[in-house]
Amino acid sequence: MRSSASRILLGMLLGGLLGGFVAPHAPWVSDVVGRLVGAGFVKLLLLWVLPLAASALVLGVAELRVGALSGTLRRLAAWTLILTGCAVAIGIAAVRVFAPGAGVDRAALPAGDAVRPPSVGVVDTLLGLVPDNLVAAAARGELLGVLLAAVLLGLALRSRAEDPDVAVLRSAVAGLYQLCVRVLEGVMRLAPVGVAGLACTLVARAGLSGLVPLARFVAVTVGALAVQALVVYPLVLVFAARRDPRAFFAAVRPAMTMAFATSSSAATLPTALEVAERGLGLPSERARFVLTVGATGNQNGTALFEGVAVLFLAQLYGVELDAARQAAVVLFAVLAGVGTAGVPGGSLPVIAAMCAGVGVPPEGVGVLVGVDRFLDMCRTTLNVTGDLVVAAVVTADDPPSA
Repeated sequence: MRSSASRILLGMLLGGLLGGFVAPHAPWVSDVVGRLVGAGFVKLLLLWVLPLAASALVLGVAELRVGALSGTLRRLAAWTLILTGCAVAIGIAAVRVFAPGAGVDRAALPAGDAVRPPSVGVVDTLLGLVPDNLVAAAARGELLGVLLAAVLLGLALRSRAEDPDVAVLRSAVAGLYQLCVRVLEGVMRLAPVGVAGLACTLVARAGLSGLVPLARFVAVTVGALAVQALVVYPLVLVFAARRDPRAFFAAVRPAMTMAFATSSSAATLPTALEVAERGLGLPSERARFVLTVGATGNQNGTALFEGVAVLFLAQLYGVELDAARQAAVVLFAVLAGVGTAGVPGGSLPVIAAMCAGVGVPPEGVGVLVGVDRFLDMCRTTLNVTGDLVVAAVVTADDPPSA
């Protein structure tokens, strides 16, 4: 958080030059600098995200004014579905119009047969978001389950606010939150070096050449993400949040930069919290609640990418998707935007499952691996920006933070 956006961008530039000009002649550079420094930096961030997110959400719920929580949840859920639905629709429309996967020699594609898994209904999908064991869910990194428990604990703390013993627990949670923020501030001083390692790995592995269909796929995906960011979000900011989009984007630039650099909405959460409170002046308790839930529950960019990826792979393999299966892709992508892990690479397993569900060989996901990291950076930036947009809308009627 102390590292400026300019230093982070400089680190990305230097890391990219190292990966492009040095790593090809010394492969160990990519392994040591990229994996050790870059991946190590992200791990240090993620190490503290779970206690930070859980403690922030407990405090956010416990500190909400009486009657505010239900309204916050309703508006949060409504705007999450609206923005995610818009993102998926834009992405799928772009694939249908530009057809990036059409006219490809399928002999070069990963071989595989479509498989159809057992049908899973909406109820089972929703139940799957609730863990059977909180400790096991935390160990597996299933943040949604932990956040659900944090909401329930926050509600309990608020209902017993006058109990002295409960006040002690609430004070302990507040202390945990402050300590996590302090540790992450120290980790963030390493951001320029860590981002340089990530950029080195990206450039060294991707290279300068690629298949034409993949280039078209990247162009279509980035274009759709740009429409969501530059058209949909400004309209929502003007008409729903009553904010100047130019001032908003100037204030949230540090969070967008960190999201692009780390490819992790969870790792960007500390920066997003600071931007919301200090840059945008949002009420701290409600902004904290919206952003911690949004780190896993409002992933517009991820949902858009997953919808685009499934239709792209269907075009590559020549699989015709009828209206029902296209509707299923839309529904799966919207739901996956809520349940996909907010960490680098978290979308690929979901895309494979979605492919199998609509008759596309899931092995085709291997085609996306070479460009996934760059697109992960782009869609994570949209995810974090969308979280901040929703936070601005949900708190539009609240007085500014002091």
